[in-house]
Amino acid sequence: MENKILVPLDNTEISEDLIKLADKWGQKTRSKLSFLHVINPDYSWSEEKTPLFEDRFEVAVSRYKLKSDYEVLFRVGKPYEKILELENELEPQLIFMAAHTHSILHRLFLGSNTDHVLHAAKTPVYVYKRTELELENKFLVPLDYTDVNLDLIKKADEWAQKEDAKLVFLHVDELPEYAGNYYMMETGFFRKQDEDVISDMDTQEHDAEVAHIKNELNKYLAALEIKSPYETLVRFGIPYVKIMDVQKSVSARLIMLAAHSHTVIGRMIMGSNTDYLIHHVKCPLFVYKAVEGTA
Repeated sequence: MENKILVPLDNTEISEDLIKLADKWGQKTRSKLSFLHVINPDYSWSEEKTPLFEDRFEVAVSRYKLKSDYEVLFRVGKPYEKILELENELEPQLIFMAAHTHSILHRLFLGSNTDHVLHAAKTPVYVYKRTELELENKFLVPLDYTDVNLDLIKKADEWAQKEDAKLVFLHVDELPEYAGNYYMMETGFFRKQDEDVISDMDTQEHDAEVAHIKNELNKYLAALEIKSPYETLVRFGIPYVKIMDVQKSVSARLIMLAAHSHTVIGRMIMGSNTDYLIHHVKCPLFVYKAVEGTA
């Protein structure tokens, strides 16, 4: 089956970055690029304008002298609906989208429509962001021990090999329960900042807990024969907070997450915390979903 990448675009400058990035991945994965532009019918629109918009869109894409095989597609309607329709029609292995501040795609990804794509799409989604800081060639991969993580690890290893990147595997655990006055609330949220609580814990007991969890993580990964260089980290606390903290501390240029529905990470990606991570993280995100294909 032909590999395909679906790339929704608008008329903002960040779409230029997205076109170039898609071409890069199209070459590396030997995928055909399907560039999609959606006109919202709520704006000034008439059917006779369709050929004009189609021509302009095709000319705009052709300016980049792309090396990948590609096509340009034009639709009228609500962006997220047309994206999902094209996903069903094309069956791509990946959707590339941009997160920015003044466009339809911004409202799609950074507003109330986020769940439409992340819940309904069957395909992994790469959310591109321009970065303000110089980041290192590292991919941050938060993990639990569910089956979908095996696929994510394999994908992360494949991408890291293509990019000569280092993988940083992160496991976020609940705050350890110790004797004495410190405890974890049942909800998983804390009356004090978790770093403050940890700093008050017995250091040896805390270090032993970290060492045990990290050893389990290392054994889990060692069995998978990962080819890329990697390191492992363990943190205690709220997953999305720790993911953001670690991304900053290691200067990772990409976060790769698995989307599933019955774990802490799954609830983060597919639940009410999605907006927080998409709004605040300072690098692109790859949200993995099990899908057939090799892109």
